[in-house]
Amino acid sequence: MNARTRAAAAVALTMAVTGCAADGQSTPDKPSGPAPNSAAAVVPASPPTQPGFAYTDPGEVCKRFTAALYSGDTRRDVGPGDAYERAARFASSTLAGQSPAANQDGRWATWAEHRAYVDAVVEPFVDVLQPADTAITARRTVRVTSTPLGEDGWRGWTEHSLLDCMLRRGGPDGPGWRVGEYEIRQVALR
Repeated sequence: MNARTRAAAAVALTMAVTGCAADGQSTPDKPSGPAPNSAAAVVPASPPTQPGFAYTDPGEVCKRFTAALYSGDTRRDVGPGDAYERAARFASSTLAGQSPAANQDGRWATWAEHRAYVDAVVEPFVDVLQPADTAITARRTVRVTSTPLGEDGWRGWTEHSLLDCMLRRGGPDGPGWRVGEYEIRQVALR
């Protein structure tokens, strides 16, 4: 399985775990261009960056990616994809390119009724089975506690999750660490 397929699978898994649903709209046609195995390689666009952030600590990159991913706010965001756009500043160009899938979140309509935002707390989580870092790969896990809170006093379910970040540095994304894949494991609801 290549990196692009793994990234797409990770996004699909994330959508399933977090309650995302398709809205039934057709997807846009794929852009024409060389076939994936053709001699002309397509170089992905550089991912967006966070001004002033050095991307030197994989743990901090994972924490910031997760905090941005859980930063939904119906009072300022047009849709659920806005949080993913913020998270893309810490993602690889391949993962950042998956943003259209983030616009499909079945919870958004309920949150918007209550003018809700997501209150999220992100903490490091020590995984004793975490593989050792290499020069170009690292894995970090964070614990996320998130609750949608409405301006009208409404309170959604609190989710307790672990988010595994698979990070990579170098290549087309530059010298710093970037989240190339991630997996959300829901621990509990209350």
